[in-house]
Amino acid sequence: MRFIFLVGCTMVILGCGTTQRFVALSRDLDRGTVPHRVIEMKAKHFEFIPEVVKVKAGTLVTFRITAVDGTHGFALDAFGIDERIEEGETKVIEFYAASPGEYGFHCSHLCGLGHFGMNGKVIVE
Repeated sequence: MRFIFLVGCTMVILGCGTTQRFVALSRDLDRGTVPHRVIEMKAKHFEFIPEVVKVKAGTLVTFRITAVDGTHGFALDAFGIDERIEEGETKVIEFYAASPGEYGFHCSHLCGLGHFGMNGKVIVE
């Protein structure tokens, strides 16, 4: 019983390990009235192309990510996004970039020795 209490307290203090700060897409977002940007991206050993994406605040962002050479992942933690992308697959990932800032993304599927350097960022201006 004491162990369960300690684990519960630790999860509350650490936030259960999540770094999500925003909802990726609000149900009440009016897609017809906000600017929209589509970004074609490739995930390959061991990089995202492009690795830096700049958008204006208030933009609906659609990533079309293709895994070129093996299975990769795409995690944009600030928006609670974590998707697995199989080799040859193109995954469509959307989020609303409401607030200015820099938001890191990374490969979330162990893809080889260079995996931990496979990251990038979204800059919302």
